[in-house]
Amino acid sequence: MTEKKDRSVATAIITFVLLNLIWTGALQATADQQLIAPGSDIVQDYPFTIPDLHGRDIPLHVMFTVETLEGAANTDVVLVLEDSNGERTTLYTSSSEGSEERWITMPPGSSMFILIVSNSTGQISLPKQHVVIDLETEMDLYGPIQMEGYIAANILALTLLISDRAIRSLFKSRQRKRSNPMMRKLREDWKATEKALSGGDAVDVEDLTSSLAASAQTSSIGKRRAWSIEAEDVDESEHEKGDQDIEDADAIADELDALGEGDESRLQGKAEIDEDLKTVSDLWDRMNDDTKRR
Repeated sequence: MTEKKDRSVATAIITFVLLNLIWTGALQATADQQLIAPGSDIVQDYPFTIPDLHGRDIPLHVMFTVETLEGAANTDVVLVLEDSNGERTTLYTSSSEGSEERWITMPPGSSMFILIVSNSTGQISLPKQHVVIDLETEMDLYGPIQMEGYIAANILALTLLISDRAIRSLFKSRQRKRSNPMMRKLREDWKATEKALSGGDAVDVEDLTSSLAASAQTSSIGKRRAWSIEAEDVDESEHEKGDQDIEDADAIADELDALGEGDESRLQGKAEIDEDLKTVSDLWDRMNDDTKRR
């Protein structure tokens, strides 16, 4: 039992650590984009989109490099970043070779780099003949939701552990039912009966039929015996009850004979008031006394 518990604890720890390590590794990933490659044509506007992660601002890493071509006249290079709110930030301005690397927090939405290459006569129409420019960006997509990611990883680990225990418990319960001797015996009996009903061996079917017939015959004999015993009890009780009724009738007839023949003399004439009878209990006592005298 202790070994299983230790194994369960170790599994839980490994699951939590593994999912947190996976999320930590995902935090290192960035969305890279090369807007201007060295030797490519150069235009003025370079639009791009900052993804919307629940309205969070996204860190943007800008890497910009300028090199002047051999034999080209001096040029002025200006790089401006315009975000989705219309705010502009000058990232680079120089009249010579150089580079710029910066992290900027950007709101979600459509943004744009504006690149201007000029000299003393004005803006150059073909900057490719004068300078070589390299512009790359990296977006840290998961940084703004770092805490939410760790919370989700831990909830996922907990869900996996609970599901695993529930599945294991269900599997063990089914195994216990299958290993139960009574359930195993019932399954064997059912398989034998199913085989017989579906056209099994003739001997098995005859044995089953004879067994059922013997059981039915035994049951019929038992029922007949029970009915006969019950009928005897009923007859005896009826005889005893009839004898008792005759004895009670004889006793009542003897009492009536002892009273003699009655008349209506006391029911005629004017009624007399008995002053001794004032309550019901007095009447009850008088009746009892008359009964005793009789």
